[in-house]
Amino acid sequence: MNPGSKTVILAVSGGGGSVVMLDYAMRYEVFGGREIMVAHFDHGIREDSSQDLEFVRGLAERHGLKFVFAEGKLGKGVSEEKARKARYGFLKSLGGELWTAHHYDDALETVAINLIRGTGWRGLAVLGDASVRRFFIEFGKWGKKEVLEYARVNNLGWREDSTNADDRYLRNRVRRVMEKDADYGKVRRELGEIFLRQREIAGEIDEIVA
Repeated sequence: MNPGSKTVILAVSGGGGSVVMLDYAMRYEVFGGREIMVAHFDHGIREDSSQDLEFVRGLAERHGLKFVFAEGKLGKGVSEEKARKARYGFLKSLGGELWTAHHYDDALETVAINLIRGTGWRGLAVLGDASVRRFFIEFGKWGKKEVLEYARVNNLGWREDSTNADDRYLRNRVRRVMEKDADYGKVRRELGEIFLRQREIAGEIDEIVA
C-alpha cells in the first residue's frame, strides 16, 4: 500500500504519548486538510498486545481515520534493536509522511544511552532520520510531564506497556536512574542544549554536502 507523500502517517502504539499526539493533531487541526492515517505495529512481545491493537483501532474509528496495522510476532525477549527495525520497516513501507510521538525526554534518554555505549559525538545527534518527523520535538519541545498533563486535562486514556518496567531493557534502567538523580533537572537542561546544537550541526553538514 502506498498512500502517497501527501498522506500523514501517525504511528500510534496506544501509549500515552501517541494517544496525546493523535488527539492534539485532530483537536487543533495541525495537518490542515491533509489525509491522516493511523498506523499500529503489534510487536507480538506481550500476550496482551492484541488489546493495544484494538484500542488503537477504536481511536482511529472515533476520529473517522483510516487504520492500518501489522503483526510482528517477534516473541518474548526480543532485543530493542530488532523490535525497532521491525516497527520502522512497517511504518516506512506505508509511504506517507511519518510522524512518531517521541518527546524531549525520549531524545535525552537516547543521548544518555548512546554515551554509555561509547558512540562519541555522533551519538548526540539522535532522532536525526529525516524521513521520520518527531511530533513533540517539533511542536514545542514537549517532555513526558507536558504530555501526561495534556492527557490528564483532556481525560485521555491509554494503554500501559508492561515492558516499560522490565530491567532487561537498557532504556528502562537509564530512565529510572535519571529520574531518581537529584540533579536530573540540571542534566536534562544540559543534555537538551547539546541535543539541539547537534541537530543544528547535522543540518548544516547536510546542506554543505548537498
